Amino acid sequence: MIEAILILNKLGLLRFIKIYSDKENQIEREELIKKVFNTLNQSKDTNIIYDFEYLGENRKLVFRLFGTIYIAMILDDLENELAILDYLNVVMQVLDEIFKGVSELHLIVNPEKIYLLVDEMISAGTIIETNKLEIISNYNDKLRDDENYKFFVNK
Repeated sequence: MIEAILILNKLGLLRFIKIYSDKENQIEREELIKKVFNTLNQSKDTNIIYDFEYLGENRKLVFRLFGTIYIAMILDDLENELAILDYLNVVMQVLDEIFKGVSELHLIVNPEKIYLLVDEMISAGTIIETNKLEIISNYNDKLRDDENYKFFVNK
């Protein structure tokens, strides 16, 4: 299971976080962000898998660097790390397609779109969709439905 997904920049500023564990609290969340960034910052690699302790249990930290953006996932022992490493490419390709060349500014200005996209790909810590075209199609359908809803509510 995916415990958390984080997007950070090279300076350690958090741009997105979604935690699928109900055991953590605000203090643990802040410690998690610091620990993830320190691990990423110490690594010289652009993609790697680390053993990682989270909520008192051994987990794996899988991340990939795309330009100035780190996308990281914390996994339990049951998840396939190499598949997740490949899945991080899918996540970035989807973001790149939606924003027509994703940059850190897109992540700052459009957090609701990032949450919507991640919800299209991952539900309750389980990957539900891996097809890039299907993810984008579902995302566009939800945006269209949302626009129709706003149209009727504002009338």
